[in-house]
Amino acid sequence: MEKRRKKSRNFKWTAGLGTIFVVILFISFMQLGDNSVFFLTPKEAVLKAKTLSNQTIKVGGMVKPNSVEWIPESLSLKFIISNLKGTEIAVAHTGTPPDMFKEGQGVIVEGQIASNGQSMLSKGLMVKHSEEYQKPDAHHSLEPELLKKSIFKDQKY
Repeated sequence: MEKRRKKSRNFKWTAGLGTIFVVILFISFMQLGDNSVFFLTPKEAVLKAKTLSNQTIKVGGMVKPNSVEWIPESLSLKFIISNLKGTEIAVAHTGTPPDMFKEGQGVIVEGQIASNGQSMLSKGLMVKHSEEYQKPDAHHSLEPELLKKSIFKDQKY
């Protein structure tokens, strides 16, 4: 009789933990499915523009050289995002661009695309930056007066 109770108790624990594991796994896969595509390419965004025009989406590509129009007084920024294979989207953004924003740079634009896929109204910009670290050189990054006041003044550069 005692063995039967132990087996019953062990089975309940195993079944309970198994159920919890399955539920956690199911929720994880559901969340992964919703977030598996971080951003669309310009070509994907243009092809899906009619169905995505009322949604906030993220489109990643390169800022086309000679396409940036920046008006600091009104914080108006216009540029073209491209996949470098002929697909381009004109982007209008209001606000200060990120520090590393420049032509020829990778950018992710968050906002709404027009139903024809030719333009996008941006709510946010993220730039891709190099993962390569370069030590600052004496001509550009280190001001002698600032360095004297710095907590890093005893370090050699």
